[in-house]
Amino acid sequence: MTGLVIALIFAVGAMVQTIAGFGSALVIMPMLTYFIGIQSASTVMAIAGAAVTVAVLHQNRKGLRWAEAAPILIGSCTGIPLGTLALERLPAAPVVGLLGVVLLAYALLRITLGKRLALKPIEPQEKASWAGWFASVVVGLLAGLLGGAYATDGPPLVIFGAVKGWPKESFRSILQAVFLVDGVLIIVCHGAGGLVSGDVITYSVYGIPGMLAGLVFGTWLDRRISHELFHKVLLVFVVLLGIALIGRAAFMG
Repeated sequence: MTGLVIALIFAVGAMVQTIAGFGSALVIMPMLTYFIGIQSASTVMAIAGAAVTVAVLHQNRKGLRWAEAAPILIGSCTGIPLGTLALERLPAAPVVGLLGVVLLAYALLRITLGKRLALKPIEPQEKASWAGWFASVVVGLLAGLLGGAYATDGPPLVIFGAVKGWPKESFRSILQAVFLVDGVLIIVCHGAGGLVSGDVITYSVYGIPGMLAGLVFGTWLDRRISHELFHKVLLVFVVLLGIALIGRAAFMG
């Protein structure tokens, strides 16, 4: 019964990530924690979640812009160990709650100003400006800090990609590249800490059939979503992520 439940949970999470490019942890972690506990759920999410990320990255590989992804990855790789070091020194609840507020404020701004903030897809540039490169590094650094400390690396990347108006393939592929690097580092840390047990491996295997089903259905649904509709769906996910982060902060408190 546990295996079926885990498979269903990962099916929903994989479907969400296939369409939006993020949000699998938002869906999977609360439910997975209820059934197998927070410690096991965190490691299972890192292992099986990395598989989801690889699959989504492969699907959107043609949209990956290395020139824009590279500085974000540089910042993220720098920020993750720093965030891990800060984990025991900084209160989690206020930071996570603030992230939720920022996401809701961004969504409200987009809804209020409407078409004045509607961005057209940005074509890749042969040579990025130093200011743009620096901004990308800072966003990656912030994502890495938050990911290493609180496993919430998505919000800075989501806002950055939405503001730049990346086409959905580029949006998803760039996010997956960063998520994959973050996930691998988390798995290494958990392995070094002895958290990758036999039960964790078994739970991760349970999630694979569900993940595949979610990817297939999400891919089918995604083909029927235009760039304009994608950003509307993205806005809904931003609101849901903001609410979830605020709720998570309240639970931490």
